[in-house]
Amino acid sequence: MGQTLKDKRVLFVEDDGANQYYMQLMLENIGCSFELAYNGQEAVDKVRAGKFNIIFMDLRMPVMDGLTATRIIRQDIDRTVLIVAVTAHVLADVKEKCFLVGMNGFIAKGEDVEVFEKEIISWIEKS
Repeated sequence: MGQTLKDKRVLFVEDDGANQYYMQLMLENIGCSFELAYNGQEAVDKVRAGKFNIIFMDLRMPVMDGLTATRIIRQDIDRTVLIVAVTAHVLADVKEKCFLVGMNGFIAKGEDVEVFEKEIISWIEKS
């Protein structure tokens, strides 16, 4: 039998306080163990320090962006962890860049709250 959602370890990388707060409430509600990182460098440091089942990665952040952080994680730390972009920028070229650096998927911010939550839970279940 696979892991339950409560057994999953999630890293959410986001610099916006409102988005962090919303994601924290949602992850607490479904019972996941999670950590927050405020930029890509902090995400890289947290992945070096511990194992996660899945990383939800914003793309545009100060210090280090999500594409650079993903590239470092894939090349130097963990080639298998699921990394899903969570961003407001849904253009085809942005999606292509995400996949080129090794991200596994893409979720658009600003979608209907129920759709967003279902997508988050679906990815956590896959991890």
